[in-house]
Amino acid sequence: MVSGSLVAQQVVNGLLFGGQLALIAVGLTLIWGVARVLNFAHGALFMIGGYVGFFGLQWTGNLVVAIVLATVVVFVVGWLIESVFVEPLRGREEFDIASMVITLGLAIFVENTLLVGLGSQRRTFPQLLDAVWNVGGITISAQRLLIFLISVTALGALFAVIFYTKLGLAVRAVSQDSDTALLMGVRPERVYAFTFGGSAALAGLAGVLLAPLYTIYPSVGWSPFLLAFIVVMVGGLGSVRGTLVAALALAVIRSITTIWVASETAMVVLFVIMVAVLVVAPDGIGGWLEA
Repeated sequence: MVSGSLVAQQVVNGLLFGGQLALIAVGLTLIWGVARVLNFAHGALFMIGGYVGFFGLQWTGNLVVAIVLATVVVFVVGWLIESVFVEPLRGREEFDIASMVITLGLAIFVENTLLVGLGSQRRTFPQLLDAVWNVGGITISAQRLLIFLISVTALGALFAVIFYTKLGLAVRAVSQDSDTALLMGVRPERVYAFTFGGSAALAGLAGVLLAPLYTIYPSVGWSPFLLAFIVVMVGGLGSVRGTLVAALALAVIRSITTIWVASETAMVVLFVIMVAVLVVAPDGIGGWLEA
């Protein structure tokens, strides 16, 4: 018999994990919604953020500087990927497939380059906070709560840029109709580069924030990428609101499911949910929310 307190504990754990998952998944859906690129290098950008944060902390000894450095460096990497590798592919009839192949190739290249250069050794990132609180019988890790709050703050800042700035207006215009936006004086290639950079920055921030939980090694990005991919499919490609709802819901479902089954089996449950949602609603739950 499962106690109510255990279920409540798993719900809280799931909500905290959902915030972290949203940080990764929103970047993935944003780049699709604006630039129509399903970025298979998103997990590699997560991994780069972890490495930059790790070495940044070693060089500076300052955790805040390491987090900022990881976010900025991965933003630049994302900007370069869009400008150098993806932009030249635009105009092709099969741009969607070509962009997927090039980002997948980049992910494999970066992973194997780091594997050769740095080895497969798992690097341990120090805990951000050690405190653990007990609130009404529910255990809350200060570190997970801090990561959740930083994730929410980062996503809030992103939405503020998108909805309350001229740059955000340009992003929304290009996402709806890039040709019309060009006639209005907006340069789509710059918007694509900014969006790719911003999406990458979210992945890099997630990479350094979650480094204490995942450790850091060349293939670390695939697992969070796979989770983010399921979230985006359920939430609806290009739907930020759908992705946020899906991230929280799936994280709670995964957390509760692990009461009875192993985490690997919980992933199977998430895949089943993804298939079921896509069969019923091909546009994901975002299609319902934005109808």
